[in-house]
Amino acid sequence: MDNNKIIEKIGIFGGSFNPIHRGHIEMANLAIEKLNLDRLYLVPVGTPCHRCEKEFVNGQNRMAMIKLACLKNKKLYPCDYEINSEKVSYTYDTLLKIVERHPDSLIYEIIGEDSAEYLTSWKNYDKMSDLCKFVFFKRKGYCSTTNGLLTIEAPLFDLSSTMIREKIKNNEPLKDYITPEVEEYIREHRLYR
Repeated sequence: MDNNKIIEKIGIFGGSFNPIHRGHIEMANLAIEKLNLDRLYLVPVGTPCHRCEKEFVNGQNRMAMIKLACLKNKKLYPCDYEINSEKVSYTYDTLLKIVERHPDSLIYEIIGEDSAEYLTSWKNYDKMSDLCKFVFFKRKGYCSTTNGLLTIEAPLFDLSSTMIREKIKNNEPLKDYITPEVEEYIREHRLYR
């Protein structure tokens, strides 16, 4: 790609977002800042191909929570490509749609260190590396080699959706972990009970 023709710098940040939490938003904001992104798509996985959680709430609920979590940042864009797909979700397919939507843009695929460990096993990884630059965040409990990938030095967030689901089951306070809007949505729809 000719750097003189780049129109926008776009980030893609996928995950289960089950539910989306402050760690996700802080990572997204940090990626926007460090990579100087014009926009960052948050892409909740539809039918997960790497794992299946019994507490996996449907895509519409996860998308609604993502929209609520993004209200305060105009550079964050919820993306429903994968949850609207009836097939297993693959990052490659999403990447193709975003590249088509944003020709002449520099695309960054942002992943956690846990995903970096098996990145080369992703569907069409070799084609993806021609379409985007991979960037990974350090994650607590992991110590991967970067293998030439861009790395964002970031605080190690000791926060997970699994932990938040446990707190919801135990009726523990959530204000330090998720936004008030997301908390209200979870309570109103009685999710993760």
